[in-house]
Amino acid sequence: MSSTDLPACINAKLARYFERLGGEQASGVHKMVTNEVEPIVIKFVLNLVDNNQSEASRVLGINRGTLKKKIELYKL
Repeated sequence: MSSTDLPACINAKLARYFERLGGEQASGVHKMVTNEVEPIVIKFVLNLVDNNQSEASRVLGINRGTLKKKIELYKL
């Protein structure tokens, strides 16, 4: 894998985030990352399947109802 693979990018971003805290205590990191990444992934897959929610839910591996809720949540 190259240095631009997804885990490497995420690790680099997290390292910068923790460096910028400047000694402050981190909190809610999992939720922060999920809220940043999840809408990007969902939108990408929706575009890939021409907004077919049934196909998108299959590709994402989530229930169609869950996908609909996330589309509303992230205003996609």
